[in-house]
Amino acid sequence: MKKVILSSILLLSSTSIFAETTMCFKENASMSTIEKTPLDGGVCNGKFSVNDMKAKGWSVDDIKISQSQTGMNFIYILKTASAPVQSSQFVGNQAQMEANILAKLEAKKEAEEKAKVEKELKDAAVIAKELYTNKCQTCHGANGEKSAYNTARPLKDLSVEDMQESIKNYKVGKVDSMNANIMAPYANFVDYKEIKGIHAYLQSINK
Repeated sequence: MKKVILSSILLLSSTSIFAETTMCFKENASMSTIEKTPLDGGVCNGKFSVNDMKAKGWSVDDIKISQSQTGMNFIYILKTASAPVQSSQFVGNQAQMEANILAKLEAKKEAEEKAKVEKELKDAAVIAKELYTNKCQTCHGANGEKSAYNTARPLKDLSVEDMQESIKNYKVGKVDSMNANIMAPYANFVDYKEIKGIHAYLQSINK
């Protein structure tokens, strides 16, 4: 996302030393309502929309739009026709202000992605508890402490990747042992999401 937004932002040409400039932005907004939506940052400060700023004598000098998974991100550069240079709201250079906005957007994106992953794991663990109890517990123990027929490490000590590889080998017939006759039917009906859930469930009860 950072790369996309950066690639979409053009450097502004030099403006008059008497023009006041500010940068306002809004993430996950609608194209149809953006001009009426209060913008964040700069003089807008979560209070004023583009229309409000125009009514106050500001004009849009530049606008950059990028697409995210949840909506559109807008960055506006607004300026006045004239104002004393000492009262400028454009604190710092433009590159630094852009970097601050991008950092905020990136941090929010990372937090949303982390929360999404955590929720998926939590939901998967709930489903996996029933699956593990009904299908896996007999051979691997209530806490995954047993290795079936003592041929491998305890299930609770395996990584998600280890589990996935093991299931894959049973599915394609790479395992030639007594285990294969028991595991193959289970392996054919478990997917990667369920494997992640089983792993998350075992980790949660073995902390």
